[in-house]
Amino acid sequence: MLLASALAKQPERAAQDLCDLLVDSDLAHSAGISVLAGSDRQRFREIALAGAWSRARGARSLGAQSCHRAITQDRPLLLEQPGPHCSEARGGAPVHEALLVPFHHGASPVGIIWLLSHDERRAFDSEDLRLMGSLSRFASAAYRVNAIAHVERQQSFAQAARQSMERQKVLVAELQHRVRNMLSIVRYVFSRTVETSADIEDASMHFKGRLDALARTQVIVAQSPSGLIDLEVMIRDELLSVGQGDGATLIIDGPPVQLDTVAAENIGLAIHELTMNAIKFGALRVPGATLDIRWSVNMDERARRILNLRWIETGVPIVPVVGQRDGFGKELIEKALPYRLGAETRLDIHGGGVRCVISTPIETRGAAAAMEAPDA
Repeated sequence: MLLASALAKQPERAAQDLCDLLVDSDLAHSAGISVLAGSDRQRFREIALAGAWSRARGARSLGAQSCHRAITQDRPLLLEQPGPHCSEARGGAPVHEALLVPFHHGASPVGIIWLLSHDERRAFDSEDLRLMGSLSRFASAAYRVNAIAHVERQQSFAQAARQSMERQKVLVAELQHRVRNMLSIVRYVFSRTVETSADIEDASMHFKGRLDALARTQVIVAQSPSGLIDLEVMIRDELLSVGQGDGATLIIDGPPVQLDTVAAENIGLAIHELTMNAIKFGALRVPGATLDIRWSVNMDERARRILNLRWIETGVPIVPVVGQRDGFGKELIEKALPYRLGAETRLDIHGGGVRCVISTPIETRGAAAAMEAPDA
């Protein structure tokens, strides 16, 4: 019952448990189990050892010649005074008698249970043979269970390897698409910046600022286990990059919203353009002016989640059109966001400052669904 319980709970320890039981029950001074290790049936691998040999210095193992003889004859063998050939190690306890009992997997013998006595006080008899015959059936069962477990482990490893390869393919495909998409955005930003800038110094300054905005978005992506970007974190990072934080003249408010990289890259660029305009001409420059950034999420008639983002400046006496110095910001908000995100946008200039509203679906598109940037 103890062996059966051990086999059920820890099949990988069944062989060692059997050897420990044989020694603890004084059936042998040393006990071990060796299994065939090659198709030539000449080599054996010891999988369990207990008793005096397990405590001796240096490795001890029953000789392959004795195991091969028992396997070939496929019957129990009792060897009296077997001599040095019985052991494949030097020193330690000598072998007085050896009892070798084959066990099977199917119809073929696959291993040997061996018991050793190291002096004349322990002699093996027919009762030992009968008992070992029963225990050999347990060894056969343990062998089968472990063989099945080995196959299952191999299958599990193979399945895990296949799944890992599939995940790797998906990740590589997403990375390749993300890189292509990012390069497309950079190309678009560069070409439009150069075309709408007054000179090379002006183009360099604007291009660097826009690259920095894209880089901040990528940092947030890298720090997010889900690969999604928190809208509030993105807005605050942009404002903090120009030294702006919460206060009486700056309000940032809205529910938690997670954006995929496509939406975040484009909305992030829009926030950057609005911020730069406010720093140069608007509410972040004029004393006493206020900037109110709020957003909400609603469902449209197609059951899509729609982000409604509002940027409202008040208290600004004279406001030029956003980005009129280079035209990039206005084009981005009014043309690129509708093209890339399916957004509806509105950019108004009124007596108190800039008012910008961006309404866009926020389903997580994922890299594979990202659209290319519009050609310059």
